Amino acid sequence: MKQPRAIRQIPSTVTEVDLATGRETHKPAAWDILPPAADKCQVCAVKHATAQPHNVQSLYYQVTFNSMVGRAPTWADAMAHCSASMREAWTAELKRLGHWSEPPDGEKPVAHHGIEA
Repeated sequence: MKQPRAIRQIPSTVTEVDLATGRETHKPAAWDILPPAADKCQVCAVKHATAQPHNVQSLYYQVTFNSMVGRAPTWADAMAHCSASMREAWTAELKRLGHWSEPPDGEKPVAHHGIEA
């Protein structure tokens, strides 16, 4: 029998507004996200070679990265696990196309080789 895929919980908050008073109440919450298919990268949910960067445009990568790091992933993050030559090639092309992105000032890129369930 096929094993069910593990559901991952993403922490979040819910804001409730009392319509009569306008008072806001913030409560912890979580929502469930299915992991990527087994044949896809478990970090970005896109099929690519392990040596290649993760796909920053992947909604799965954006949501899970943000839930763990507290900010959106950048191309520098997506390729932090790559070899220096791979990073140089991708960086040059992304800059040429005007798509390069880096973490906020003072932050180093975050490399994710896998996402713990």
